[in-house]
Amino acid sequence: MFEIGSTLRETRVRRKTTLQQAEDDTKIRVKYIQAMEDEDFDLMPSPAYVKGFLRTYSTYLGLDANVMLDEYRSRFEPNEEHEPFGGNSALGRPHAHRRRNTLTFIAVVCLLILGLLYVLGRYNSGSNSPPTPPVTAVSHTPQATPSLHSSSPRPTASGLYAVRVVADRGACWVQVSKTPTAGHILYEATMSQGQSHTVRARGTIYVRLGVPAYVAITVGGKASFRPTETVSNTYRITTKGVVKL
Repeated sequence: MFEIGSTLRETRVRRKTTLQQAEDDTKIRVKYIQAMEDEDFDLMPSPAYVKGFLRTYSTYLGLDANVMLDEYRSRFEPNEEHEPFGGNSALGRPHAHRRRNTLTFIAVVCLLILGLLYVLGRYNSGSNSPPTPPVTAVSHTPQATPSLHSSSPRPTASGLYAVRVVADRGACWVQVSKTPTAGHILYEATMSQGQSHTVRARGTIYVRLGVPAYVAITVGGKASFRPTETVSNTYRITTKGVVKL
């Protein structure tokens, strides 16, 4: 275990960098830089901002941002579960999301049971009829099955749209989530200049940017939205476009 604040401060002093110079270079306000160096994280707007500022400031000082974030989580988020973000894993999957998955599974099982009862009921009704109805019952069975399969893809595809984030003017920390606070996170990374990432979403999503002016956002292939802020901010995104919060 090491002190996050003292490590940041000593590294900055050793590099002969002033607080004002660090603010100009990282676009992080001096009061937030001092809060990180004093480990006074309560001054930050939210834990998501803490992690974003820590990642940006540590990278700026030449420190390992992942090590600093792991230390922050181990000391200030002891009750949360964290999974390393990667191409094949989700970051910080919340318990509420797991509960939703459980409810979805139960609903699917119930639908399967109802479908089985429906088929059995038709089979029994056909077996008690005169000789000709069994032929009719067989002809109805394939008609019912395609109707269920043909209607199911429509709600799955409806409302799905693509959001593309491009760090074309400089390196920037980016976080995409389903909620305005640090909740169901879809993507999180410090994007280098020229890097881009596309997220496919349904409904409203939220994008948090460390330095918004470095990034362009495109929704559904339409004209890019270009933020002008140089300090961290959050944006609400729907199929209609981008709105600054």
